[in-house]
Amino acid sequence: MSRKGMDTARMIDELEATLRAQIARSKEIARLPSEQLLKRPEPNKWNALEVFEHMNLSSGIYTRGLRKAFERHAGAHPANPLFKPGRIGDFSTRAMLPRTDGQISWRMNTMRMFDPPKQQGASHESIARFIRLCEEFHALLEAARGTDLNRITVVSSLGPIIRFKAGDAFRFPIAHQTRHFLQIERLLRA
Repeated sequence: MSRKGMDTARMIDELEATLRAQIARSKEIARLPSEQLLKRPEPNKWNALEVFEHMNLSSGIYTRGLRKAFERHAGAHPANPLFKPGRIGDFSTRAMLPRTDGQISWRMNTMRMFDPPKQQGASHESIARFIRLCEEFHALLEAARGTDLNRITVVSSLGPIIRFKAGDAFRFPIAHQTRHFLQIERLLRA
């Protein structure tokens, strides 16, 4: 994906394909025994259910923001076939995506508000909530086909000081989820 611009329909198609794969894998993981999903690799490390809850906490900000922004502004901006990522949105998305070899190049500390053990914790219901969140992203992506993703902005998970273009508000959390699915797979193999 280039900062110069990308085909909006193709971007949406790719994001939807990623979401479909995440939903399918989540349904498979939900059938695993609780003791496997609750196992921690180390005492202070998250288990698989906590990773799902972390994604719910962080990606939920974007689904809520996109829903509100689309309700208010989507009809005012006709579809644009070209999406040009914002500087911060593109940098953040690229930094979040795992490398082609599956390695994470940019490590970061989790803010307390996105840390499941410091919030409400996690359970098997965390997986069901994650699936519903992905389904909402998918519905929002369908709505996105009819509007200009360059002209609508969404507050980032860091607060109102950083706003993403709507296209980046889809790209970033879905990249974040991709990153954490690698973590879940490592936890399940351990």
